[in-house]
Amino acid sequence: MLCYGKVKLEEIPRLDTSTALKILTACHQESLNQKVDVAIIVVGIDGRILASSKSEKMDPGLYDFAKFKAQTSCFKGVATEDLAARNGQNLEIMDIGSLKVIRGVKGGIPLYYEGKLVGAIGVSGANPDIDKIIAVKGIKEIAELTDKK
Repeated sequence: MLCYGKVKLEEIPRLDTSTALKILTACHQESLNQKVDVAIIVVGIDGRILASSKSEKMDPGLYDFAKFKAQTSCFKGVATEDLAARNGQNLEIMDIGSLKVIRGVKGGIPLYYEGKLVGAIGVSGANPDIDKIIAVKGIKEIAELTDKK
């Protein structure tokens, strides 16, 4: 094997389950403060669920909708509200392979750590503005975790 310099493999930051559960707890507490029943999903960089919760009073479809918001934000790297719907409506849902992409609705927020995308939060079930407030509370939790180091 020929090598003309040092090969440096950079460690990719990852969201672990312990941190995902802390984010979920912060989001859940905010949903209690807001007095709303929501589904909350925290996904890792690969879009797989690391932590989730759903009120027993909710339609199961809202859990899926929160998952789609989280996965869309994770794969696109931006909030779902920043992806404008292209169908002339306020909301667009597209099937891309096995992924459903949600555009034009609040509640999907990407998670960054040291400038790298590590996952996302998806919240669904309340007014879209409240969904966003709950998801943003999870971002504040991850910021507090990184500030303590």
